[in-house]
Amino acid sequence: MHVEPLHELAHDPILDGRDRLRIVRLRLALTLITVALLPIAAFAPLVRAVSGDASLAHHLRLDGDAATVAAKLGSELEAVSGLARSLLDDPEIVAAVAAKPSDEASAEASSRLRSLGRRPSGAVMGVALLADGDVRAAWGQPIDLRRLSAEPEPGLLSGSGSNAGSLLVVGRIEGKKQRPARTLVATVDLDALLAWAVPASPLPGRTVSLADAGGNTVARSHAAFDAAALPGQVLDLAADSGHEAQGEAVVQVPGLEGWSVTADAPLPLANLPPGAVAALGGVLLLLIGLTTWMARQILRPAAQLEASRSRLRELYETAREAALRDSLTGLGNHRSFQEPVERMVEASRRYGAPFALVLLDVDEFKRINDARGHAVGDQLLAELGDLIRTTIRLTDAGFRVGGDEFAVLLPHTDAEGAATMTRRLLGRALEGRGHGSYPNPISFSAGITACPEFGATRLELTAQADAALYRGKRGGRTLVTIFDPAVDHGHVDEGMRAELSSAISMVIESAMLSPVYQPIVDLATGVIAGYEGLVRVPPGSSFPHAGALFDAAEVSGRVVDLDRAALETVLAGAHDLHPALSISLNISPLTLEAAEFNATVLLAILRRHGMPPERVILELTERQAARDPERLGSTIRALQAAGVRVAADDVGAGNAGLRLLSQYPFDVVKIDLSLVQGAGQDQGLSVLTSLVQMAGRLGATTIAEGVETPIQLTTIRQLGVTAGQGYLLGRPQPGHLPGWIDLIALSEGAAGTPVVSVAAVPAGTAGPDPWRATPDDDQSLVGPFPRSRPAMAVLNTSSVSNE
Repeated sequence: MHVEPLHELAHDPILDGRDRLRIVRLRLALTLITVALLPIAAFAPLVRAVSGDASLAHHLRLDGDAATVAAKLGSELEAVSGLARSLLDDPEIVAAVAAKPSDEASAEASSRLRSLGRRPSGAVMGVALLADGDVRAAWGQPIDLRRLSAEPEPGLLSGSGSNAGSLLVVGRIEGKKQRPARTLVATVDLDALLAWAVPASPLPGRTVSLADAGGNTVARSHAAFDAAALPGQVLDLAADSGHEAQGEAVVQVPGLEGWSVTADAPLPLANLPPGAVAALGGVLLLLIGLTTWMARQILRPAAQLEASRSRLRELYETAREAALRDSLTGLGNHRSFQEPVERMVEASRRYGAPFALVLLDVDEFKRINDARGHAVGDQLLAELGDLIRTTIRLTDAGFRVGGDEFAVLLPHTDAEGAATMTRRLLGRALEGRGHGSYPNPISFSAGITACPEFGATRLELTAQADAALYRGKRGGRTLVTIFDPAVDHGHVDEGMRAELSSAISMVIESAMLSPVYQPIVDLATGVIAGYEGLVRVPPGSSFPHAGALFDAAEVSGRVVDLDRAALETVLAGAHDLHPALSISLNISPLTLEAAEFNATVLLAILRRHGMPPERVILELTERQAARDPERLGSTIRALQAAGVRVAADDVGAGNAGLRLLSQYPFDVVKIDLSLVQGAGQDQGLSVLTSLVQMAGRLGATTIAEGVETPIQLTTIRQLGVTAGQGYLLGRPQPGHLPGWIDLIALSEGAAGTPVVSVAAVPAGTAGPDPWRATPDDDQSLVGPFPRSRPAMAVLNTSSVSNE
């Protein structure tokens, strides 16, 4: 795709109401059904009155059906019992129960038992002949003899559990003379017996059931589904006459006392008077019609609401499309550009996915507009939009972010790859075209940056690409320029300046700055003479580090505000700093020149935090030339008169520090880390030696920044540098305890001796005590600073570049 899909670029604030409308319609339908049932309940007395005589006759008829079934059941069960008793005296049965019956006798007995299964009911499913606890003959299904006692009583034995649907018919004859005792057991299937006993009936929907003495249904005969029974069921419901549409009779069989037969069936519609049926039908049709009309009246607004919401959604999609897409070029606009950049920055932070940003600006566009008219200018912009769409990859995205400015996002691309694509686009734009809305050559300049190669936030990347773009503009236009951190800084357009200012305000107002402290060590004794405080920004802010934050403050004109916020943060974190330590506040000369921030304001801030001026060293870093040297000098002198010492920072990094040294008197000279880390070369060593000698002639203390190796430590100690700081001597951390460092061990680390870390040694403990003078010492402190000055801690409020 050439442009990021719009449905991914904005969150849809309008919820889809279709599901809600479906729920509303369902609720309305249920309400209408309830409303329809209420009149039916109201007409129940009328139905009962109309169907009263017919219901009574119907009830008597069902009573008769139940009695008929009960009688047939009793008759069949008595017949089966009598046949079982008669078979026990059959000679073949008697022969089968002899002490040692032959196989032939057993087979003959089994054949005789089959006569029970030939009953008209067909309900006898199995028969067994028992003698002396053994089965001598059997027919049909096996019988579960565990239901019998050792000497069962003759009669009927009902089942339970899984045997609830069967009945045992037991016949027994005790032994006499040469005839042994014998028992005959027959299994009767109650469902089959009931089905045989139920007579055919014209009643639709009739059901007959057999229940035991406990009221449990043991058999049931269901009629096949008959639609003709539905009207009768409705009438029974309306008239609440279910108990009247039922007949019952008791089974009169010994052994089955309390058993009953129940017959029920809905009242046949044919039994009602024709006039009553017509009246009830009319009422029913009226209710159906009324319910349908009410449903339509109630559901019509819901349907209209659904149609309105669908139309509103279509309008919203159209408006969102217009809000996120440039109508002239068809590319995304500035608003739709923000979210993809943030998403790519987050992907780069989490997964390391690189991407490149290209900013394009049409050369001489104002002249074309003025000379040839706005219509031609619009044609040029539209043509360039078409060229961008047809040149970039499907995974890239193009945007028109300003009047004649365009942006291209290229995922998984570095700066060189983006430059190749941009030059190809520039070559196509400079070619004459015989077709299109603007056939003439189009010239533009482009600035390129990449993440994470150069920047890590949207603001930083946009400012970098913009700076590279305007370097190309100054270099002759029609150029594709890759961001160079060494030369591209200080330029942002008005829109970017406002955005940077807003981001800085968010950092200040949300109190996002946090202090850390790095030790400064006396190179003669190893005593921690003080701490340099550094401010940091939290992860996830608009700035990747504090250096980027202060760079943005310079180009957006917020240096004074940010310096003041950093001062407050660092001083608040140093409230419990040891009283023998001094603090140095790193501040821009531009802040001291500002009318709203003079010596009086700074001293008031120190008093509010309980910090005496005599403990303060003001460290000046000249990133930009002083605009009002006289005012700056006056402020410095006023602060020195109040007891504040002044330090020149980053001396040796270009001409800035040397220019400050030539204009103002300083108490401390901080040697830039570039000189310290280049001391291994003869030229660097000569410059470093000259600076130390010059500081000595000026009466200033020297501090070497960026000490990272034992060799560097040995070199600066040999040159007589007063103090040092760097990762070798201690990294920045939230705490700031007094202590000392074994410099000899650190220096020997160059020959393989392990580096000794900072050892905190509070006052009054064993070891070198930097807070108490010795009898032989003519200073108030052990350390490199004059007796009139306490030891110092340098608090850098601008960046972490000196860590």
